[in-house]
Amino acid sequence: MLGNSRTSAVNSTCSLSTETLTCNYVPEEIPDGVLSVTIKDFMLDKDLFVTHDELFQSESWKNVKYLTFKDDQDISSTRFILKDATLINLHQLKMLRIHMNSILIFEPNAFLGLENVNTLDFTGCTGLHLYRLRKALNGLDKVPNLEHLSLQGVYSYDGLNFDRTFISCLHGKPLKTLDFSKTHIASFEVAFLWTISDLEFINVSRVTFEVSDSYQFANVTPADVHRMGVDISYSTAGSLANPFSSNTFANLKIPFVEDSIPWSLYFALRMLNISGFNVGQPCRLYNIEIWSVHKFKILINQLIAKRNKLQRLDINLDCDNFDISSIIHFDLSENTLEYLHPSLPNCMTGLEHLDLSVNNLNDMLKENEQLFGQLLNNTERLKYISLASNQLVDLPDDFFEGNKNLVAINLAGNRLTQVHFKLHHLKHLSFIDLSSNNIRILDSMTMKQLDAMRIDLEPNVDNTDNMKMTSRDGYISSIRKVRLKGNPFSCDACETLSSIRWLVSTTITESSPDELTCKGEDDTNISLRDAVVVVEGICERKMKIIVITITSVVGSAICVGAVLMIYIRRRRALKQRRRHDIIELLRQDETRFAVFLSFCNEDDEFVQENVIGPLNDGLQRIVGTERNLNCIGDVEYRTGRYVHDEFLRCIELCTVFLCVVSDNYCNSSYCVQEFDLATQKTKPVILMMKGDVDIGLMTPTMQLLFRNQVRVLWEENNGEYRLKTSWENVCESILDIGSD
Repeated sequence: MLGNSRTSAVNSTCSLSTETLTCNYVPEEIPDGVLSVTIKDFMLDKDLFVTHDELFQSESWKNVKYLTFKDDQDISSTRFILKDATLINLHQLKMLRIHMNSILIFEPNAFLGLENVNTLDFTGCTGLHLYRLRKALNGLDKVPNLEHLSLQGVYSYDGLNFDRTFISCLHGKPLKTLDFSKTHIASFEVAFLWTISDLEFINVSRVTFEVSDSYQFANVTPADVHRMGVDISYSTAGSLANPFSSNTFANLKIPFVEDSIPWSLYFALRMLNISGFNVGQPCRLYNIEIWSVHKFKILINQLIAKRNKLQRLDINLDCDNFDISSIIHFDLSENTLEYLHPSLPNCMTGLEHLDLSVNNLNDMLKENEQLFGQLLNNTERLKYISLASNQLVDLPDDFFEGNKNLVAINLAGNRLTQVHFKLHHLKHLSFIDLSSNNIRILDSMTMKQLDAMRIDLEPNVDNTDNMKMTSRDGYISSIRKVRLKGNPFSCDACETLSSIRWLVSTTITESSPDELTCKGEDDTNISLRDAVVVVEGICERKMKIIVITITSVVGSAICVGAVLMIYIRRRRALKQRRRHDIIELLRQDETRFAVFLSFCNEDDEFVQENVIGPLNDGLQRIVGTERNLNCIGDVEYRTGRYVHDEFLRCIELCTVFLCVVSDNYCNSSYCVQEFDLATQKTKPVILMMKGDVDIGLMTPTMQLLFRNQVRVLWEENNGEYRLKTSWENVCESILDIGSD
């Protein structure tokens, strides 16, 4: 008996919180307004009988709706015995929870009178035997309105046997959910579950199934299971087929057989959760084609396949014969997924919720941007898409082009730097999550795209779906919002000012400017509201620097220009003065010459006929004298003197060295010696080219002058030579060069 007698062993205590009373014994009276009672840590080191004789007798118990027996003590050898009709006076009771490690014994009529109870929860009862529970539940008068039965974590050394005998005790009850999660199941006569007419959901997640022939599917049709959802995630299946049991497949064409068991039944379920099935190596599928001879329709509305190490799904579906349009919710998150063939989501024409978060789809973007851009082409009904944590650095501009019904986009945890993909056509979009990306500065296109969310919101849009979809990420709003927290916004340069001002002034960011921060010049965090003043100060300082710099540069340029102008004028005046001095010297000193004319003997006839006369005449006109101004060695060298000395004497008396260059001149060692001595004396040299001359015959110094200085050119035509410039220009040049 569990009552006030407990005080003989342990102090009896109770605590009241709102509508919940927690005691370590069963109190005789319940305070007014209490709807929930928890009997906690009440077991002693002996068997405990819960009887109707003394407990739950008071009228105050009749209003209790929730009753919990909870004892976490490790007293597995003691027994908790619930006697017949013990709870018969709890007329308003809706939920009975028993959580303990002791051996549970229910007499056959222990649950008699619980007509309003819709939930029985035996989570973690390691001492519960199914055959005892079956006897207590058997009969239409035992918990006749039971809707939810939880046996989560119930333990049996040999494994639990959910046979037809146990399942039959649930017949006639409006049971909607069965929770067998975290158990060890030895046998499971699945076929008999479908005979529970109201059953909607079975949780067998994290279950260890033994290898057995007892998982019977005989006589079960897709129509029997379509109303039902099954969570078989993270279970280790023996005889149940594991779709990810192999590592890599490539270049296969796989026919889908409609009567395949059990997969045809799995595909007929309303909801199927197969997360965590693959605990081995990553699964990679390359160039796989799935086809069906006959048109086959999958009935699943919700398919969840998280954490299965599905690294590559290059599966091409035949959408015409393989109809998966019934899938509304598809979850492939946390799979390290690097590639997803577009035919898989695009065959799901009824898809509304797609979760591809925590994968590596940026690898697909790099591998084949065109196919990546087609992932959502045919999902017009899509309302929610999550591509969070995929290392994405960008998205194609028209990625969401065909998704006009989108309500929420989750791109958190990527590496986006800007938002250049189109949003303005998404009239129903109410939320986009860009948090924890790599956005430092919002450029003009990004601000324009995000502004379009506010401008293009259609009037009278029903926000019921918006609120439902966005609430999946903890966000509910009837207006459009953008989540930007966690981005490394910068406010360390003037270029960030327009971005900071937009963030502060816009009404579509979820966080206020005081909640968002940016990095300043000294790498400190500054709230965006304060950052406007900070960046304006940076801009002002920068402008001052620019003004000072421009002023300094302009001032310096003016000074340099003035100095340069003065220098040019002085140099021009100096040159004119030198030219005047040379002309005066040539007029007054008859030993001086304007030019030393150097040519080889083979060209003597050419020089005599074409050069000497016109050259001398031109110089005489400019200088204003009638004497000879050409110095020719054969004429001016003194007899009996060394040629070398005479050349040096004559070259000193001349203003410019003019050599008539031909192939013969280049091959003459005497002529080359004259040329070299003139250059050594730093005399100005003018090359007069007689026709075409082989440059390869020239000395390096002569080649340098040939390439860098203007030459006097003679053009030969049928043995006749014609000067390509005027003699006046040649003579003026001689005097100008001599003035430098």
